[in-house]
Amino acid sequence: MTDEAPNDFHPAMPAREEHLLPIWRMFFGEPSKNALVGWPSFAFEKPYWFRRVITLRMHLVSDPEAIGQVLLHNVANYPKPPLVKRMLSNLAGEGLLTSDGEAWREQRRLMAPVFAPGALAHFMPLFAQVAKARADRWTPGQIDVAAEATRTTAEVISRALFSDELALTTREASEHMHAALAAVGEYRLGVLVGAPWLDRSPVARRGEIVRKFILARLTEFIARRQADPDPPHDFMTRLLQAFGNGRSPQAAAKLALDNAVTFYIAGHETTANALTWSLYLMSQDQAVQDRAAAEAHAALAGGVDPEDISPRLPYLRMVLEEAMRLYPPVTRIDRVAAADDELCGHHIRKGDMVSIWPWVVHRHTRLWDRPDLFDPEHFSPEAKAGRHRFQYIPFGAGTRVCIGAQFALAEGVLILAHWLARFRFSPAPGHDVFPTADVAIRPRGGLPLMVSLRETGLMAAR
Repeated sequence: MTDEAPNDFHPAMPAREEHLLPIWRMFFGEPSKNALVGWPSFAFEKPYWFRRVITLRMHLVSDPEAIGQVLLHNVANYPKPPLVKRMLSNLAGEGLLTSDGEAWREQRRLMAPVFAPGALAHFMPLFAQVAKARADRWTPGQIDVAAEATRTTAEVISRALFSDELALTTREASEHMHAALAAVGEYRLGVLVGAPWLDRSPVARRGEIVRKFILARLTEFIARRQADPDPPHDFMTRLLQAFGNGRSPQAAAKLALDNAVTFYIAGHETTANALTWSLYLMSQDQAVQDRAAAEAHAALAGGVDPEDISPRLPYLRMVLEEAMRLYPPVTRIDRVAAADDELCGHHIRKGDMVSIWPWVVHRHTRLWDRPDLFDPEHFSPEAKAGRHRFQYIPFGAGTRVCIGAQFALAEGVLILAHWLARFRFSPAPGHDVFPTADVAIRPRGGLPLMVSLRETGLMAAR
């Protein structure tokens, strides 16, 4: 920490319960729709606790050493549970998100070059171009920055990975994507017990409709790409070529489709939410915003190449990382024990579920100083040096850490820099911010903020 005065801004969060809610509350009412609601206070104080969820024995772990054991040191003993695969497979199929073992290793190996550090420099001019084009549409007044961030990152992912496929950047596509995630993340009894015919909630029904929409659009796109005699040499073309080695065109197309869904949704949802929460937090703390804006102004001045800008934005990266601490892109990480083990001194039986919630770990009283407050100094070099490597896990951790993490960080920092250099963001009168979570954490009803031009405009960003 630094000697600066501490920040006393408490960002929006649901109230915590004094006691553990009964199991039935998970499937009815607000807790079934919002995974952040209903948490007991002791969850943010204990390194471990246990509960039964119908037929499941569930161990909830927040201790960094135990997290490292599950996600890295004894990772072979903790594959993804069949329950999680049932929740995700209707949308993500058998792609990188849901596969295990050799299938996962092969897909990860084939995709790694696209997201290697050296490849990121290729995308930096695109990040800058899209950020500036979006800001050019703004005029002083109120805007929904959640919607604007989603449209921005949807355009980035479409152009970066899918050669500007227009069907993926429409307002309709973004709305369908949110509905699909809501359906996947809703607690439903049918998913839990393997009886999908029980899932007749409005969210589940709409989720099925939009799932078909997204899959149909991407299937059409892949079919056109396979039929193109001279396709662009982008992410999808490389995937189809790699997956086509030893597979039929149909099998290659199916595997490419499963991964296209994952990267389309995760590729812009993750960064859009990080941008949204960063702007919310800075709108409530103008001193932090002014410091980040001054840094952005200096970094962007003088026509610096986009790939050289990120190293000049250390404080803005601290802000972005703090936003992902308070509102992590990954809400939960579930694993199942393949054999008996021990975590935090407690016996783990074969078949037990181990659940790690970044939402809880990132706000745990044993791990963070003033954990519910917004303080970018949590990510100063000194603070990072004293932190356990499994204490901060916005993109997961271990061998299955999100393959696009560095892509998302670089994109987020550069977009924020261009926006902050031109505009000031302030709270919208009369709007109460409340976080809601399915698979991702986003502000309920969007995030209207007031934007105004900064007195010192950055001509190079216009």
